[in-house]
Amino acid sequence: MKDKQLYSIHADICKTLTHPIRLEILDALRDGEKTVTQLVEMLEAAQSTVSRHLGVMRSSGVVSTRRDGVSVYYSLSSPHIIAAYDEMHKFALEYLSIHSELLVHIR
Repeated sequence: MKDKQLYSIHADICKTLTHPIRLEILDALRDGEKTVTQLVEMLEAAQSTVSRHLGVMRSSGVVSTRRDGVSVYYSLSSPHIIAAYDEMHKFALEYLSIHSELLVHIR
């Protein structure tokens, strides 16, 4: 039963990372904590969009927060998250490279 529970948690975390904005947020947080304002500037996205996605990421445990006065700082909850992101990014680049070559040969 523990394995099924672990697979469920794994799937929930993966679902959290299925949006491009959330992946951009992960990448932006790799170097340390940021406020929503900093993330909005970095991602060139609306504040409501960034806040909504941070809420999803927070509820799944991917990011954590720290309050300092009126500012809320977001950070990755574990270094394993960015390691997993980096591995998936490598795979995505590999996939793109393979499929780009196939497209060239078809034309």
